[in-house]
Amino acid sequence: MINETIFAAQDYLTIEKNEVRKRIVDIEALHKTHSIQVIISFLKEYLKSKERALKNLIMIDKTQRRVDETVVTMFRLSMAIKTLEDDLSIVNITGKEVKKLVQLKQGTEKGSRIPKRNSRCNSRSRKWENPHHDGKDRTTGQGIQRAA
Repeated sequence: MINETIFAAQDYLTIEKNEVRKRIVDIEALHKTHSIQVIISFLKEYLKSKERALKNLIMIDKTQRRVDETVVTMFRLSMAIKTLEDDLSIVNITGKEVKKLVQLKQGTEKGSRIPKRNSRCNSRSRKWENPHHDGKDRTTGQGIQRAA
């Protein structure tokens, strides 16, 4: 399970450009010597440094190609971090990988019927009778004669 997550995170950190594969960070090699928590903290620090670099690039010139490349790198780093953090729900108990059960809060236990849109207003708007209305339908812009 952990290796699958490492491979999924590594896919986010691999860029293919001109038929050449480039790794932003090789987390497969890092995982051989470091734990997932250490890798996540390293990726977060690297993401912060890229954010600082992006601020500097934007202040210098917003049209640089490096701005686009930095944004892409930041997105890929954040997706890899999210993938690895989701894997932290796995607990190592006596050498076995056991996935924690996560219960989502669904709101209320009882559901309610969703009313139809504008069902009360539009259907009765033309049927409602106004006691002060003379019964004639007028169009917009048609003048009303008033007693002087």
